[in-house]
Parts: sequence; structure tokens; C-alpha cells
Amino acid sequence: MTFLLLKVFWSFSALTSLLLGVAGLIFPIIPGIPFLILALISIEKLSPRFKQWLLQTRPMLWLQNKQPKLAGWLIK
Repeated sequence: MTFLLLKVFWSFSALTSLLLGVAGLIFPIIPGIPFLILALISIEKLSPRFKQWLLQTRPMLWLQNKQPKLAGWLIK
């Protein structure tokens, strides 16, 4: 039961954050980047396979080399 509730929570959080992030990229009033980061974190919590894929992408590898503190915060 709790697993299902967590899955629903992270799914709702990911979808809402993604929509707000896209809206933030279109409309200058809403900050888009923090919402997109929150969407990535939510999807990462939802799917361990996505987390493994994300860690292997070029931007994440660059971030780990150039900004290790920020990358460590995002990987948590």
C-alpha cells in the first residue's frame, strides 16, 4: 500500500514539475530550471533504471567533472 502511494506521489510530482518547468521556459514569470530539476529528481526516485541512464549521459558526466558538489547534490 505504501509503495503504491509513493509511486503515485512521485508520478504526480514529476508530471506537475515537468509541466511547470516547460511553462517556465515559455513564460518569463515562472522560473523553469528549478522545476525541471525537481522533475528529474522525481523521475529518478520513481525509476532506478532512469537514474542509471541519467548517470551515464554526457551532461551528467560533464557536471560530475566540472561541478562535483552540484552533481553530488543531484545524484543523492
